[in-house]
Amino acid sequence: MHLFNEPRRRLISPGLGAVLTIAGGLVVLFWPTRSLRSDNFVFYLPSTRSIIPLETIEQTPYLPLIPVLNVVGKVGAIQEKRDSLKVWFGDIPIELHLDDKRVRVGKARLTLTQPVRRPRTQWLVPVDFLIKVLPQITRDTVEYQVGAHRIFIGNVKPISFSVRLDPTGNGTRLTVQFSEKITVNTAASNGKWYLYLGNQPVEPLEQSYRFQDANISEITFDDQDGVPKLILTPTASGLNFYPTLAEGGKILLADVLKPPPPAPQHPPAAGQPAVATTPGTTTPGTPTGEEVATAEAGPALPVVVLDSAHGGDDLGARGRDGVLEKDLVGQLVARVRLALLATHKYRVVLTRLGDTNIDLEHRETVANTARPVAFFSVHAGNLGLTAPRVVVYSYHAPTPFLAPESEGPKPLLVPWPMVFQTHLEQSRQLSLALQQKFGQISGVTADPPAEAPVRVLRSINAPAVAIEVGSLTEDADSGPLTNPGFQQQIAGAVAAGLEAFRGGTT
Repeated sequence: MHLFNEPRRRLISPGLGAVLTIAGGLVVLFWPTRSLRSDNFVFYLPSTRSIIPLETIEQTPYLPLIPVLNVVGKVGAIQEKRDSLKVWFGDIPIELHLDDKRVRVGKARLTLTQPVRRPRTQWLVPVDFLIKVLPQITRDTVEYQVGAHRIFIGNVKPISFSVRLDPTGNGTRLTVQFSEKITVNTAASNGKWYLYLGNQPVEPLEQSYRFQDANISEITFDDQDGVPKLILTPTASGLNFYPTLAEGGKILLADVLKPPPPAPQHPPAAGQPAVATTPGTTTPGTPTGEEVATAEAGPALPVVVLDSAHGGDDLGARGRDGVLEKDLVGQLVARVRLALLATHKYRVVLTRLGDTNIDLEHRETVANTARPVAFFSVHAGNLGLTAPRVVVYSYHAPTPFLAPESEGPKPLLVPWPMVFQTHLEQSRQLSLALQQKFGQISGVTADPPAEAPVRVLRSINAPAVAIEVGSLTEDADSGPLTNPGFQQQIAGAVAAGLEAFRGGTT
């Protein structure tokens, strides 16, 4: 991982850059909401998924026979008579009779719970045809939960989850624990929140969960458009929703909170320079997509911004045992976030949530809009043969820059590439406070604070540091870095170092 390299920049028109920055929310703040259907049936196969419309006859759900067979294989010859149908699935004949529950599959005779129908030109079979006939003709395992509108055929292992609500001081904490790692995209539509659960098949234990809660009345699972999602129904409008992933993507934590009262606007203090606004930002203090999506609310609390390096197709460094930097720093940031929240002294804003590739402009915009008291960017890489090892960096320009004249009025606007200058000394003090706390962890080598051209720190309008843990390299064992105890000690040291930097006694 090249922590100090200035990456190549794409050239984007200011107007387009603003649009892309604003649109970059949580992972995707306003993911395109699809029109949901309640009359579809989803077929999950190892490499594909298909959606077939259901038809209800006398309160019984039916599926069209030929499309169902073509989902799991290919129909050959068809022989249709007035009151009967015979089709060949490969070399296996399937024979049905109108308004009859009996079906012949090869030489076997099976009985369905409801008779075969043909209301128009299409032959329909009840849903239990899937579990009685498909295993006979495909030789695949079939997993089906009675009453559900989805089925898993072949070597498909769906993810399951459990849901829990806990009241908090000013809202509700939602905890969703998944059996496997997931990614999450969020959307808001028609007064509800949508959590899209990636592209993996999901099988809920319950279709919906109802609660006697002051903030959430119901959570419903839906995949009728082929995209697994959770739909959260709040009890009232105007509530804020702040989700984040923890434990490497196996736990979703979300706080539902009442919005804080609007903060009074104060003019800049005398002699304090204003900062030039980048394309895509809003007036500080105005709620933005990023802030709404990732902030831990609390009107009187200062903000801390946590930045997980890399993400998505940007893997970062790789360990000998396959550990990726993007995953490792995601785990560390999740633990740091919880450690900071446990102090009840900070709101926390995340620049990225889940496994997504977030560009520098988005990270800067999220941070500067939140007006934080500190910014931490977490990395992992090759720090030599010693492990575990931690280095804290503050920003240092790669080439000399012109310092402002000591005499005369200070400029009202500071260009974004120069904004780090206004926080140089504070950033150095923050890095020193962190290094001292890291040095107290048994078995961890904490190098003296360093300065380097870490690009993500350059345009942050706050005390900002990069924390790099190592060594994450193919020449060293990365096991110590993934140890939960080590990660928890790092998180505690960050919280303690921030407290010391801000004048506490921790």
